[in-house]
Amino acid sequence: MIRRLPGTLAVCLLLAAPVAARDLTQAEQASLQARIDSFEQAFEQGDIDAVFTVIPPGILATTSETYDITEAQVLTAMKQALAGMMKTASIEEYRIDLASAKVRETSAGRVYVLIPTTAYVRRDGQDEARRSDTVTLAFQDGDAWYLVRIDDAQQVGVLEAAYPDYEGVDFSEGSATQGSE
Repeated sequence: MIRRLPGTLAVCLLLAAPVAARDLTQAEQASLQARIDSFEQAFEQGDIDAVFTVIPPGILATTSETYDITEAQVLTAMKQALAGMMKTASIEEYRIDLASAKVRETSAGRVYVLIPTTAYVRRDGQDEARRSDTVTLAFQDGDAWYLVRIDDAQQVGVLEAAYPDYEGVDFSEGSATQGSE
């Protein structure tokens, strides 16, 4: 027996589902690769100000509104948190694998890219670095590409609040896996 979903429910389910999108244009691909390269270079050089330029403006604005502080204060708090973390850990290697990325589209037509990301982190007292495999979300806001961690439910919640077209998108493949190597 075939059951039909009520029309409104069926439409809602279809709208919430991400769809495979067109491929990135050469210009988009080059622009995204340049953004990733500049982020990785900033990270390697310890240029914290440049590292934080990948945060989407909507996420900064939403976080600012949520905590009733300025966007500059949000950035300062994020930088302090990263500096605190880096006192007890070092990132030995960080790779964003754009060649293995998946291009998708939200129901509103926003193209986004899910990029496999690997980091090797050594915490104080560890003999070897631990491997962390995640997926980085990349999307454009205006003409600029932004990168977002999606391995944390709180971060995904902030993303959805700032960019409602991501509500209902399944980011389960973005969860982190840990291992040693």
